[in-house]
Amino acid sequence: MSRREAGRVQSVCKAMDLLSCLAQAGGPLTLGELSSRTGMPRATVHGLLAAMRPSAVVEQSPADGRYRLGIRLFEYGCAVSRGWNILEAAAGPMGWVAEETGETVSLAALDRGEVLILDRADAHSNFRVVSEKGSRLPIHCTSQGKLLLAYQPPAQQRQLLRQCDFTPYTPHSHTDAAALEAELAEIRRQGYAIENGELRIGLRSVAAPVFGMDGSVTHAICVVGMFRRINSPELEQAAELLLEAARRISFELGYRG
Repeated sequence: MSRREAGRVQSVCKAMDLLSCLAQAGGPLTLGELSSRTGMPRATVHGLLAAMRPSAVVEQSPADGRYRLGIRLFEYGCAVSRGWNILEAAAGPMGWVAEETGETVSLAALDRGEVLILDRADAHSNFRVVSEKGSRLPIHCTSQGKLLLAYQPPAQQRQLLRQCDFTPYTPHSHTDAAALEAELAEIRRQGYAIENGELRIGLRSVAAPVFGMDGSVTHAICVVGMFRRINSPELEQAAELLLEAARRISFELGYRG
C-alpha cells in the first residue's frame, strides 16, 4: 500500500471515529467538543466534517454551527434493515439442523396468543413430524410457545398467561399459570425450551430463541421428533445444533449481544 493509499485509509478510520462520537453523544456537538472527545486536531475534524457534509452523512445547524448525524445514515440504516429478512436468514441454518438431526425444523412467531409456524425445513428421512406453514399451535404446551413466552416483557407475559385456556392436550400439559411461570424462569436461565410429550404423546421438541437487532425475541426455531427421552443424547445434540443455528440467524438479523 502506498503512502497516499494509507493516508486515505487513515482518513476513513478517523471519519468513522467522528461518526461514532456523534452517535454516542446523543445530540449535536461543536467542532471543539468533537476535537476534545476524539483527540483529533480541530483542523483535522473540520476537514473531515467538510468532506462528509455534501453527502448528508453529517449535518451542521445553521443556528449554532453544531454538528449531528445526517439523514443519509437513516437511509442507510433502513436499507440494511430491509436486508435482514427472517425467512432468508433462517433458511440455511434450519436446513443444516434438519440434515444433521434427521428431524423437522420449524420457524415460529407469536401471533394473537398462539404460535404461528412461518416456515419449516424437512430432513431427507422416511419419517417426518410436520407442522405446515401457516398452522397454529398452543403456547402453553409447545417448546416454541413456552420459549417465546419466556422472553416476553413481564407485562406482556402476564397478559398472555391470563388469556391462555390451558387445554390439557396430554397428561403432561400445563394446566395452570403458576406451574408454567416456574418453567418460564428456567427457560430464560438455560436459554432454550423443551416440550416433553405435552402436545402429542411420544413427541418431544426443543426450541431456541432468535434475537433481533434490539435484543428482543420475536421468533423461535424448533426441532421436533420421536426422541426417546428429554435427556437422550439425540435430543441433547439437537439442542446444541439448534442453539448454534439460532446464533447464526440472530447475527444475520443484526444482533450483536
